Amino acid sequence: MQFESETWTMVPMSSALTTCRRWILAIVAMLTFQVTLGVAGVAHATDTVIYTFALANNVCSNLDGAAPKGSLTFANGFLFGSTSSTSGKGNGLGIIFHIDPAGSNYSIDHQFTGAPGDGRDPESNAMTLGGTVLYGTTLNGGLNDNGTIFSINDDGTGYASLFSFQKSVLKNKGDQPFSTFALSSGILFGMTSQGGSMNGPVGDGTIFSFDPQTAAYTRLHSFGGPDGSDPHGQQILDPNGIAFYGMTQTGGVHNVGVIYSFSDVCISSNSKCVKTFKVLHNFACPHGLTPACVDPADGASPDHGTLVQLRNTLFGITTAGGKFGMGTIFSLGLKGAKKFTVLHSFGASPIDGLTPLGSLMLNGSTLYGTTSAGGSAGFGTVFQINTDGTNYVRLHDFQSGNDGANPADNVILVNNALFGMTEAGGRCNHGVIFSVALP
Repeated sequence: MQFESETWTMVPMSSALTTCRRWILAIVAMLTFQVTLGVAGVAHATDTVIYTFALANNVCSNLDGAAPKGSLTFANGFLFGSTSSTSGKGNGLGIIFHIDPAGSNYSIDHQFTGAPGDGRDPESNAMTLGGTVLYGTTLNGGLNDNGTIFSINDDGTGYASLFSFQKSVLKNKGDQPFSTFALSSGILFGMTSQGGSMNGPVGDGTIFSFDPQTAAYTRLHSFGGPDGSDPHGQQILDPNGIAFYGMTQTGGVHNVGVIYSFSDVCISSNSKCVKTFKVLHNFACPHGLTPACVDPADGASPDHGTLVQLRNTLFGITTAGGKFGMGTIFSLGLKGAKKFTVLHSFGASPIDGLTPLGSLMLNGSTLYGTTSAGGSAGFGTVFQINTDGTNYVRLHDFQSGNDGANPADNVILVNNALFGMTEAGGRCNHGVIFSVALP
C-alpha cells in the first residue's frame, strides 16, 4: 500500500487551442514558482497523496497508469478512474483502476489495447454509474480508431467494449468523445467532439444517445458552429427530467464556446419526437484576442465543461476569459432575466489559481474545483467558493515533487474529504490520486 502524507499551510489529438493553452500553463508555472505563501484566501487543509502512479517498492519502473486527465467515480466503496497513458513498461494506451479511499487495495482492472478491438486514451471526466455498471468513453481506439464506449462492473470485472465511433470523413454519427454521459431511464446521453452532419468531413461534434442493452446508437444533434462546436465534458439532466444542459469549447458568436439546452421529447401514443436545441449563452472574446479573451463580465473556452445545477441556476468554469484572462467561475440563471454572472476571475492575486481545465462539484451551497496552474508553486490548486460568489478560498496549493501537479478535472466528496487526480507530479511524475480533508 502506498501512503504519502504532507500538510501545507495556507498537458494524441490536439487542437491549436489546446496546444496554446498548454504553452501558457508552462509559462504560468515558471512565473509563479518563486512566489511564497502568506496571501489571504488560503485555508489550512491537509493534502494526502493516497497513490502515486508507477511507484512500487520505492522505484518508478513498474507497469501502471500515467497522466490521468479525468476525475474519479465512487462506486461500491471504491474510487474508480482511468488514465490517458501508462508508465514506461506499459503500452501507453491507458488503464482503468480502482482503489480504496484509504489508499489500499489498488487494482488495475483493464489495460486498454487500442484499435481495432479496444479503445485507447480515455480523456473524459468521471465514468457514469448506472446500477452496478460503470460506463465511459475513450478518445481513440476501436474499430475505426475514433473512440469507443465501454463498460465495467463496479467490482472491477467484466470490462466490455460496447461501441466504436465512425470515421469523420463519412459525415458520421460522431467521433472522438471527450465526454461521458448523463443517464436517463437506462439510456446514456453523450457528446462527441467531432463528427456529425455539419461543416465538412471533420464535423463540429454531436449529441447522441446510446442504449447499453441493445447497443442502439442515435445521433440527436449535429453542432454546426454558431450553435457551438467541439463539446467536451458531459451533459447534465435537469431535475425535471426533460432538458439537458451542456457547454462547447468553441463555436458560438465569438467562437469561444456556448452554454446550451437540449431536449428530445417523445410522445408514446404516436411515436413522434420533438428535438429542441437552444443556445443559452455565448461566451465572449473582446477583439478576438484569444486565447486569454480578457473580459471582466464573461468567460471563454470551457474545457472539460460539465455544469452543475442548484434549483434554477447553472454553475460552471471557463479556462480563459475573466478580468485577467485566466479563467472564471460563473453562474447562469434559468428563469426570469437568465442573468450570466462571473463569480470569480482567476488571477486576482499573484498566487491565485489559474486556467482551470475541469468542472465544479456542488455540495449544499458550496462549489469545489481545481485549477491546473497557479497557486504558491505554480502547479495548480484546490478551491472552494459559495454559490453566491462569496468566500472564495484556496484549500490547497500543489507543490509537485512528492505532491501532485496540474489537476485536469474536478474533485468528488467522500467521507468529508475531496478526492481527485493530478496529471503530473508525484515521485514518478506520472500523477497522483489525492485527498484534501475539509475543515
